[in-house]
Amino acid sequence: MVRSVRHFASALLITWGVAAADRESAILIVGELGANAAQHGGAEMAVSLSLHGPTLCIEVSDSGNVPVARTSPCTARRDEECGRGLAIVDHLAEWVETDALSRRCTVRAGLRVTAFRTCKET
Repeated sequence: MVRSVRHFASALLITWGVAAADRESAILIVGELGANAAQHGGAEMAVSLSLHGPTLCIEVSDSGNVPVARTSPCTARRDEECGRGLAIVDHLAEWVETDALSRRCTVRAGLRVTAFRTCKET
């Protein structure tokens, strides 16, 4: 599921004319948020990308219960392979916000991008 989400985001960002470096950052954010949703979020995931001027808004929602660890970045130990996703997102994005409801979690991230053509939403 996460692979499909990354491919969808990549194709859309290419269509919108987003510069390659910004596209890579956006795809990494989409992948990290998608991986969290797939791991913790139950059977359903929704991904939305919208471009408002130079700001790309990325939104990933899932249908799972929301553990406290998903609402903020944490620091992983050096020998751990997991636990860095939200810290990566926090580093790359200009802003990140989380809406954690009892049966749904939505994470939004904003990324400033260059070489855009028009404002679109999908």
